[in-house]
Amino acid sequence: MRNWQRSFWLPALTILTASGAFHDTTCRNWGAAVCWGLLFHSNMAGQAPGIPEMAQVLERMAQACASTALVTLMHYCGTAVIAAQGSAALKQSLLPAIAGGKHLTTLAFSEAGSGGHFYMPVSEVRRNGHGLALTAHKTFVTSAGEADSYVVSTRKAGASGPTDLDLYLIAKGTKGFEVGKPFEGLGLAGNGSAPMKLENVELEAEKRLGSEGSGFQTMMQVVLPHFQVGVAAVSVGIAAAAFQAASAHVVARKYEHAAGAALAAIPRVQFLAAEMALELRSSRAYLSETIRRVGAADPEAMLDVLGVKARAAEAALAVASRAMTLGGGAAYGRRGGLSESSATHRPLP
Repeated sequence: MRNWQRSFWLPALTILTASGAFHDTTCRNWGAAVCWGLLFHSNMAGQAPGIPEMAQVLERMAQACASTALVTLMHYCGTAVIAAQGSAALKQSLLPAIAGGKHLTTLAFSEAGSGGHFYMPVSEVRRNGHGLALTAHKTFVTSAGEADSYVVSTRKAGASGPTDLDLYLIAKGTKGFEVGKPFEGLGLAGNGSAPMKLENVELEAEKRLGSEGSGFQTMMQVVLPHFQVGVAAVSVGIAAAAFQAASAHVVARKYEHAAGAALAAIPRVQFLAAEMALELRSSRAYLSETIRRVGAADPEAMLDVLGVKARAAEAALAVASRAMTLGGGAAYGRRGGLSESSATHRPLP
């Protein structure tokens, strides 16, 4: 893993940061080399979701390229749903390709009509006399137009409530499938996030993931733990990268006027570095404890699943902000990488 990080992830960071665009070759090479099929057996016999392993991979990857880590996280969330709720035929056709790095999937949950309440889509399946069809306006879809398939949420036909949902797998290029202009945000510039429009898309019954009306339950029981823990792992990875970069800088920066004394010799600098280390260690410890509770089916695990993403994001912001302070002018250069870490987690006003 460490050798792969040095030889592949670090060059990927330079590519994505410089271009600000989704890098298909980078992601697919990663999928083939380290296995996009992390969350299931290659023989498709099935296994318990590998959340601990997923978190380790994502944290290490985010230290080199947070955009690639996010793309991979959303892929893992999609594959977890396919493995848990897909039909035998669907798994037979897709899982080998996923495991071989030949099929990238993602989630398409958020909608313009419900914003951040991704678990309450306003779109609804309708019957058109000869089958089922869907019109929906999805937003903030990671890998939009780049992924080969999309796990799409929607209210089932004749839904009686906002959580009466279905999940469908829709292939890229399906008639009525259209991707909008990519978002030009700060931080994670290479994850291919964009709105996606589905216009009267015909749905295939065999592509429904789970029984009718089971979508909300799948989102809560399968997607939510993977997503929350995965995003937290990415945040911890970003914090670790910022801490490592800042630590290396303060040790290497020497002052001729002070007989070659290092920046690290200044007490205030040491204090800031200590604060960064505490933030990083505490967030990583909370992430580990959350993963342990999920694996042990602790009845209070959901509280930690909901909290760990926020805690890790706060830690990443705190560490990145201090790293920018310690890095001075060098931190704002493209080659420094710290400006990307800071922008990734700095909230908008």
